[in-house]
Amino acid sequence: MRLVWRRPCQAERLRVIAWSCDCGAVVYELCHAGGQAFVRRTHHFNGARMVHETYRWPIRKGDDVWKALLCGQAR
Repeated sequence: MRLVWRRPCQAERLRVIAWSCDCGAVVYELCHAGGQAFVRRTHHFNGARMVHETYRWPIRKGDDVWKALLCGQAR
């Protein structure tokens, strides 16, 4: 599964449900907002960070995408 990464939406209330280890240069977070789920990817480099998000899905589909990402079946 190939994920589409885009600029994050601003000023949105969301809840981070799960996250990957923050010990590396890239951190992934499963987020829920407004009854939808998406994955947030943050790259840390040279003291700066770049954030991207996937499209929004119903929560059940978003949870499935999250599991696929953790298992290496999505990028």
